[in-house]
Amino acid sequence: MPETIAIPSSAGVLKRRPERAEDADFRFRLFWESRPPEFALLGLAPAAMEQLMRQQFHAQTVSYRNDFPTARFDIIELDGRPIGRIVVDRSDTRVLIVDQAIVPELRNRGIGTAVMRAAMEDARTAGLPVRLHVASTNDPSLRLYLRLGFRPFEETPMYLELEWRPVTEENTAPC
Repeated sequence: MPETIAIPSSAGVLKRRPERAEDADFRFRLFWESRPPEFALLGLAPAAMEQLMRQQFHAQTVSYRNDFPTARFDIIELDGRPIGRIVVDRSDTRVLIVDQAIVPELRNRGIGTAVMRAAMEDARTAGLPVRLHVASTNDPSLRLYLRLGFRPFEETPMYLELEWRPVTEENTAPC
């Protein structure tokens, strides 16, 4: 897979490139902005909330790197500025979208759709299904994935595992 990938979108051409050390501040801000609104209900003082978010961010970073050592960790850019992130772990049997997020001010503009379609096209070329987990309370993301053709695969109390399979003669043949 090339170092940088150009992805056409309705917002302009996106650039998907590997994360770098200098992306840490952006990644933290994106992490914090992507947390469920329930975190605000904790009523923590700003300093305590930042400490909690930093601990959660560190835990996620460490667990992703440990659990997915061969994954590709990428930043999504538009017009030279970071606007999102995607983590993709590819094996011989599937493509797993570990994490995807776009800055809140650019959501619902077709960017996430374009990024996902590019990942799905890579999987289609390789003949692999794409899997991901989504919080059962994350209605906007769930709508996106269902619209793109993902189907529920497994359900836990807090998450749905969804899967998309490339269309092949084998899975479209009449019974």
